[in-house]
Amino acid sequence: MPARIEYRLIGAGWAMCDVTVGDLQATVSASYLGDALNELLGATLNALKGTRYSVARFCDEPGEYRFVLVPEGAFVRVQILEFSEIWSDEPDDFGEVKLEATSGLREFAEAVLSAAREVLNTHGLEGYKENWRKHDFPLEAMNNLSRALRGGTLH
Repeated sequence: MPARIEYRLIGAGWAMCDVTVGDLQATVSASYLGDALNELLGATLNALKGTRYSVARFCDEPGEYRFVLVPEGAFVRVQILEFSEIWSDEPDDFGEVKLEATSGLREFAEAVLSAAREVLNTHGLEGYKENWRKHDFPLEAMNNLSRALRGGTLH
């Protein structure tokens, strides 16, 4: 199923992320207490490299959303789980499922990359830092994902 991701800063220290896979959709929020966009880019790159289980955490005072990416050949199983406590170490099974779907791995990675580029185009490096406060824009992670997608053979 095709994937679409929209990540937007919504004020000082807050972001919203809309994830659509096929007909399924979830919207989650993130606080600057974590580095959500950087984690999402990194987890996606790991999935492209064949890592069997990759996670990105979105801190949402007081809770947490956990993106779980499990590659399955040319596809990726995407789960978004919600936990009541921030930095939760609870097993995935304890989370409330907000989205569970399968997408083409490359399509999902391209959707994540597109979302990151849109944030950079909208805010620039300085504007991102001004809004996100504790973290710089994850330029290196975005470039690493871009290179991996251009590089050809992926798992």
